[in-house]
Amino acid sequence: MKTKIELKTYSKRNQYNYFHTFPDPTYSFNVNIDVSEIVKVSKERKESFFPLFFYCVMLGVNDIKEMRLREENNEVFLYDVIHPTFTVMNNEGIYINTGCEMSFDYKEFYSRVRSILDITKKTKAEDNLDTNPYCKKPNVVFATCIPLISITSVKHPTPAYNYDSLSIPRILWDKYQKVNDKYFTMLNITVSHTLVDGYPLAECFKKIQNYAFEIKDMI
Repeated sequence: MKTKIELKTYSKRNQYNYFHTFPDPTYSFNVNIDVSEIVKVSKERKESFFPLFFYCVMLGVNDIKEMRLREENNEVFLYDVIHPTFTVMNNEGIYINTGCEMSFDYKEFYSRVRSILDITKKTKAEDNLDTNPYCKKPNVVFATCIPLISITSVKHPTPAYNYDSLSIPRILWDKYQKVNDKYFTMLNITVSHTLVDGYPLAECFKKIQNYAFEIKDMI
């Protein structure tokens, strides 16, 4: 479900109008997230870190109204639910985009993401980068993980003047590392300033961090 935002009366229309004149109005925060509890749960349950952390990310994104806003053909809509799409490297070393329906139930979310990861790794790459219908939906995030190195900053490729695409958040996290008996990962979220200003983006990071702390109680 989605609700149309009337831009003539939209409370943040000044922000929308101003940044809509930019060819690329995106900006990003890079934030270190304490994932100690997620690492602990991952090891105890012998479950993959990726869907565990991704679950916290998707809960945080869905909690923030501005993160659920999307531009479509010069109109803005507020979606009820945002779904996960993400990149997977197949067995040939080629990245493929895939995704699935969002579930707020952890077991269902983990099962869906884990299943898609396993299937996509065995999928042969073709001409099209996107292999799943969810990749074409507006109410998604574009997520990826670089588990090979620790990253301090990132710049996503973004299509100039494609405001529909630019309204979709780009999300990336790196290899978690141990610092003073705690584990941290750098989380980048890139958003369009036409729809998301600094306050809701900061609130999104805070939500994700809180979910990471509370992961044991949620699963």
